[in-house]
Amino acid sequence: MFRRPNPVFSDEYAAIRNAIVQARRGAGVSQRQLAARLGKSQSHVVMIERGQRRIDALELMKMAAALSPEPLRLLNQIWAAVKDLERAG
Repeated sequence: MFRRPNPVFSDEYAAIRNAIVQARRGAGVSQRQLAARLGKSQSHVVMIERGQRRIDALELMKMAAALSPEPLRLLNQIWAAVKDLERAG
């Protein structure tokens, strides 16, 4: 039986994870601090950043808001990275 690859390991998810890590570091926020802002455990953030846990749209929006006074900036960076992957194709 054919098994689909886990989307958490796709290039698109890597682009999301990379953008989150860059935004977090750029904001000078630790994983622990981000987790506290989200009301989650540090391991929750670690698992997202390592690609061990999927992130849904609502959680992504909350992370963007927790990292920046302009959350759309992060979402636009992710969108641009995904579009670049599609063009490279």
